[in-house]
Amino acid sequence: MLKLVSRITIEGEQKWVFTALSECNIVEDTSSLTDTCELKLPRNIRWQGQVAPAGSASHTGSNTEMIYPPIKRGDRITVELGYDDDLKVRFAGYIRSVDAKVPITIKCEDGMFLLKSLKAAPKAFKNATLKEIVEHLLKDTNIAYKLIDDNIHIGAWRITQPNVSQELQELKDKVMLSSYFRFIDGQSVLYIGLAYPTDNRRKLFFRHGRNIISEDFTYREKDDIRVRVEAQSFNAKHKKITYEYGDKDGEVIKLRIDGLTEAELKKYAMQALERYKQSGFKGSFETFGVPEVSKCDMVEIHASDGNSGTYLVKKNEISFGTNGYRQKIELGQRVSADKR
Repeated sequence: MLKLVSRITIEGEQKWVFTALSECNIVEDTSSLTDTCELKLPRNIRWQGQVAPAGSASHTGSNTEMIYPPIKRGDRITVELGYDDDLKVRFAGYIRSVDAKVPITIKCEDGMFLLKSLKAAPKAFKNATLKEIVEHLLKDTNIAYKLIDDNIHIGAWRITQPNVSQELQELKDKVMLSSYFRFIDGQSVLYIGLAYPTDNRRKLFFRHGRNIISEDFTYREKDDIRVRVEAQSFNAKHKKITYEYGDKDGEVIKLRIDGLTEAELKKYAMQALERYKQSGFKGSFETFGVPEVSKCDMVEIHASDGNSGTYLVKKNEISFGTNGYRQKIELGQRVSADKR
């Protein structure tokens, strides 16, 4: 029988490493700027050399004992989970808060934690590219980033938000550009762009009766899918062009590609609608902790109804603890079978 193993590393004024963990819940999501992790430590955990502050009670009752953990907001944290001796990093970020009541609960955020406290220097651009805006926002930060598409023109843009995270949210709300961190080769990298990145992703296989524990799929035929595409472009003269195409009552898909004429944008929207209107699954499934799945990976699904397909991973909720090691994976856009 496989044995659950974990290793939590916290680095602040001191470095702490512990392998005992009661519960861990991680959420990574391409539709959100911030990935989160919540840890609950064993009730009997002790911190070597640490005592309660002078003049304070060590506990106020059996259910509210105070441990005074020597960790604080802003400390770096790395969470490794696995079976037997095979540990993999499932979260890297910073402590957001510590609840010292037993059991100690630690809430964490990924690299976006830093950008929430990083002031966004005001600036007005007359005709900006995404690259110019990002370079300005992240100047002198040493934060690794990657633009999913290097050729995005924003046009006139004013940086007015108080911090970098809120400015990235503004880019998402106004010009449909997503921002999120991915853990690549031991480093947190900020990805910014229009769609899923094509680099640093794996294709993983899941089959009902083998490594799919449960599934919550709705298989939809192409003709039954209701979709509306809202397309946007800034043309060569930096004029904003929009075009809507599809079912008025359908799910909204927002797309952007710059440098198109109105006729070209219309053609692009029609092609995009056909690409999204494919027979396939919508929903999620639960699987074991391995193989490890990350957002933006591809998963090939063979479901209980005999249908199959390959999809991008939109969201993954990872749970680890007394109930085992599980992943709940939400499917995103369907991709062609031979796309890797």
